[in-house]
Amino acid sequence: MRRRLQQVGGKLVGYSIFLFSFLVYFLTMDRTVSWWDCGEFIATGYGLQVGHPPGAPLYQLVTHCFMLLSFGNPTLVAPLSNLVSVLCASLTVLLLFLSARLLLSRAGHSPRRSLFGAVVGALCYLFCDTAWFSAVESEVYAMAMLFCALTVWLTLRWEQRGDGRRLILVAFLLGLGICVHLMTLLVSPMLLWIILRNRRGFRPRHARILIPAALFFLLGLAPYAVIPIRAAANPPINEGHPSTYEDFKKYFQRDQYAKAPLYPRQWRDRDIANWPSWGGGDPDSFWDNTKYWFTYQLGYMYCRYLMYNYIGRLNDHWGIIVVFALPFLLGLWGMVAHRRRRRGDFCALLLLFLFGGVILNLYLNHPCYEPRERDYAYVLSFYAFAFWIAFGVASLAKGKWALLLLLAPLLMAVGNWSDHDRSRCHSVHDIAMAHLQSCDHGALLFTYGDNDTFPLWYLKHVENRRPDIDVYNVNLTGFRQVLQLLDDNDYRRPVYFSQYAYDRLKNFYPGRLRCEGFCWRLLPTPAGTGDLEPLRRHVQDSIRWHITPNEYQDRVSRSLMRVWQTNTQGL
Repeated sequence: MRRRLQQVGGKLVGYSIFLFSFLVYFLTMDRTVSWWDCGEFIATGYGLQVGHPPGAPLYQLVTHCFMLLSFGNPTLVAPLSNLVSVLCASLTVLLLFLSARLLLSRAGHSPRRSLFGAVVGALCYLFCDTAWFSAVESEVYAMAMLFCALTVWLTLRWEQRGDGRRLILVAFLLGLGICVHLMTLLVSPMLLWIILRNRRGFRPRHARILIPAALFFLLGLAPYAVIPIRAAANPPINEGHPSTYEDFKKYFQRDQYAKAPLYPRQWRDRDIANWPSWGGGDPDSFWDNTKYWFTYQLGYMYCRYLMYNYIGRLNDHWGIIVVFALPFLLGLWGMVAHRRRRRGDFCALLLLFLFGGVILNLYLNHPCYEPRERDYAYVLSFYAFAFWIAFGVASLAKGKWALLLLLAPLLMAVGNWSDHDRSRCHSVHDIAMAHLQSCDHGALLFTYGDNDTFPLWYLKHVENRRPDIDVYNVNLTGFRQVLQLLDDNDYRRPVYFSQYAYDRLKNFYPGRLRCEGFCWRLLPTPAGTGDLEPLRRHVQDSIRWHITPNEYQDRVSRSLMRVWQTNTQGL
C-alpha cells in the first residue's frame, strides 16, 4: 500500500512539474516573430515551403498542424508556432524528472530523496538559460530535445523491464528526431552503452529486434519525403531547390555550408587574424592549435556557456545574474556521488554529457568569432548536467536543511526571468515592418543575413504585408545574380538595400545610395548631397512611409523614431 501511494504521489509531482513548466514557458513566450531562423521556420511551416539545409520536415509538419488552429487569423500563426516549443520543452522537463527519479532509485536513494532530487534537477533545467531561450520561440531545439529526452527515458525503461518493443520504438524516434535536427543522433552513444552492457539479456532476441528496429528507423525518416515534393512545387521560399535526387543529396549533406575540418583548428582567415589573442605562436603548430582549442573553442565556446547556465552570466540590461554557482557546485558533487554509487549509470550519463558538449565542440571547430552565441548547440550537455544536480541534491538532502537546496532553481528563476520574458517584446516584428514600409510600391528589396531577411519573410508570407515588394537575400541569391537582377531591372522598379546589404554593396554604387527610412534607395544618378547628408540634416524626415497607414504604423514610427534618434545623435 505504501509503495502504491509513493507511485501515485510521484505521478502527481510529475504532472505538477509539467504544468508548472508549461505555465512558466507560456507566460514568457514570444507572442510574435523572433530573430534568426524563427521567421523562416514560421513562414516555411505555414506554407510548407523549403527552408535552409538540411531541413526540419517533421518540425514543419507539426507546427503547420498547430497553425491550422488560427482559423485564418494570420496574427495567431506565430503564437501557435511558438506554443509548439513551449509544449515540447515542458514535456522535456517532465521526462528529465522521470528519468532522474529512476536513476536515483537505482543508485540506492530512498524514494523521498529520489523524488526531491529529481524535482530540483528538473527545475534547474527548466530555468537554465539555454533551455529557456529555445522554449519560447519557433526554433527546432525544444522539439529536438524532446526526442532526445524521450529516447533516454524509453531506453532506461527497457533496461528496467527488458521489453524489446521499446527498443524498436527508440529506433523509430531516432529516425523522427533526425527529421527535426541532427543533434538527436548525439544520444546514440549513451543508448548503445546501455544496450551493450545488457547484452546478455539482449543477445537471444537480437535477430528479432534489430531488423524491425532498422526498418522503423528508416520509417522515421519518412517526413523527409516532404522536402523534394514541396520543392518540385516551386514555392516562394525554396532554398536549394532540392527537387531532384542530386539536389536533395546536396541539400541533406549541407553542401552549401563550409565544412570545418577537425584539424587545423584555425581554418578560416579570420581565425588567423584573431587567434594570437587565444593561442599565439605558430598557426601550423600542433601545440598552438591545441592551445587555441583549449582557450577559445573549449573555454570560450563551451565552458562559458556551461557557466552561463549553472553559475551565472553578465546581462547587459540588469547587470550580473547571480546564482552563486550553487547549481554548478551541486552538479559537480552529484558527479562524484553518482560515480560512487553506480558507476555504470555514471558512464552512460558521462557519454551523453561529453558527446553533447566536448566531443561536439571538437567536431564543430568553431571559427573565431561566431556571428551569434552558439549555446543552443550544447543544450544536450546541459540537460545531462541537470541529472548530476539531482544526484547532488539527493546525496545532501538531510532534514529540514534540505529545503535550502531549492535555492538553486529559485535563484535561476529570479535571475533569468527578466532576460527570458518576451511576452511584451514586439521589436523584431516592428523593425521588419519598418523595412517594408520604407520602400515604395513595387520595390525590389535586397537584404543580407538572417535577421535582415527571415522576419520579412514572415510578414510577407504569413501576415501578407506588402505583397508588392520582392525580397532578395544576397547570401542566398549570390552577388552575380544580384548584380544581374539590378542590371535587368534598369530602374523600372524602385530598388532598396537593407543596412547590411548596403554595407556589402555600397562600393558598387558610389554616391547613388540615399537613406530612406530603414533602407537605402538606389538612385539612377549620383546623389549630389552625399549618402549621409539627408540623415545629418533631417533624421525625422527620413522616416517616411509609402503606403496607406495601417494599425502598426503609428506604434512602429513612434518606437523606432526614438531608437533612430538615439543612434544617430553623433552624425
